[in-house]
Amino acid sequence: MREESEQYSELLKSARAPHWLGLVGYGIVLFAFVVSVVNALLPEPNAFVAKILMPFIFVGIASLLYHIGQHVHAVHQNALRMVMMESELSGEKPDHVTEKGDKNC
Repeated sequence: MREESEQYSELLKSARAPHWLGLVGYGIVLFAFVVSVVNALLPEPNAFVAKILMPFIFVGIASLLYHIGQHVHAVHQNALRMVMMESELSGEKPDHVTEKGDKNC
């Protein structure tokens, strides 16, 4: 029981994305928005700025989605751990574990 608990805690630690990754993604998207507004207010908008905004937005949204996905993965692993702990306390076998102890997730 103790070894499984340590294994699950290590799994959760490895599943978490760094907090700064979400902040960087949000900052990139916000920066791209501010630059696009400033570029639109100029008398002659810069074509280079208009061309570079799409990759900035893509990178920002990709890092945000990666961070969200890692968070959802960690929550799912935590939920599985809680189900396993409840089943061990009640003496029942959880639905997602086969006879051999393999997880069917």
